[in-house]
Amino acid sequence: MVRILDSIPVVNPIRDDTGHWELPFRKSGAIMGMDIRSFVKKQESALKRYRRLYKVLDFLGTAIIVYLLLFYFRVDQIFPYLSNFEVRAGTSYDILGTSIAFETVALSLIAAFFSFIITLLRHRRDDRTKAIPLIEKKNPQLQERLSTAYDNAHEDNLIVKDLVNSVSSKIALIASSALLIKSKLVIGIVLILISSTATVYVVDHDVRTTFFNQGELGDLVDDIPGIGNGDGGAGDDVFVFDDEGNEDDAGSGTENLTGETALIVEDGKEVDLTLPAGSGLGFAEGDESEESDTDFDQSSPYERSIISSQTYNEELPEGYETIIKEYFETMAEA
Repeated sequence: MVRILDSIPVVNPIRDDTGHWELPFRKSGAIMGMDIRSFVKKQESALKRYRRLYKVLDFLGTAIIVYLLLFYFRVDQIFPYLSNFEVRAGTSYDILGTSIAFETVALSLIAAFFSFIITLLRHRRDDRTKAIPLIEKKNPQLQERLSTAYDNAHEDNLIVKDLVNSVSSKIALIASSALLIKSKLVIGIVLILISSTATVYVVDHDVRTTFFNQGELGDLVDDIPGIGNGDGGAGDDVFVFDDEGNEDDAGSGTENLTGETALIVEDGKEVDLTLPAGSGLGFAEGDESEESDTDFDQSSPYERSIISSQTYNEELPEGYETIIKEYFETMAEA
């Protein structure tokens, strides 16, 4: 019995202004428990927002760096050599009143895709610790007390009431920003600023790698099966004409006009000479045509006669009646 009484916290009475003694008011355990649960729920929500913010900063910084590398290594100059993008290369889009080149949009999408993959891989093993252990780690006075009060907040006895009351008074001074890792925030912002400045400089001054040029890059892409413009043996159907309009190797006569795409190069421009399938049906070469004797019956001659036209009345201008009359008489005698 003595041990039980010793475990009960002693509540010292206080004296009011009138001289009367009374016990201090304490909230019930249920009410204090609701305060702790609301506090933990609020901290969990803030922790999720902060972790989402870290991922967004990492994504943006990585995307800008990837875009910078793609531009530096001339990836935007590959599109004219890709069969699926050669038509769009060199075009632009009007976005929010600003003309943006197709290459810029394409590089941005590629950079965003790779940045998304890299961000997922980097944050795959992030610390997913709940808010309560983090708060207890940052506040040693709440070590194991906050988790105990949270788990037993539904209990209604003197010991739990005193524990909940003590924890509630301490967590009232803890702000949600205590869970924010300021170093990650600062590093993310600085990385975005530095990479953005470098990208603007590189793009504005057209800084490119000198290890290879656009022509060498195009030749490399053309040799890739299924990607480059030279795929499928299209190079065998390219005919080059000289200045006089004569085709080189014109005597071969082995071109397939209804098969794969055939091109000619005239003044440095490729011209498609492909004919649709079946376009040659119904025609034959001149030496194979058959001559047919077709007899025509001459129609009988008919007698020529003069047919007068319908008369009409018209007000003629004054002074020209004689001239007009002579004109019509001359026409009738002809």
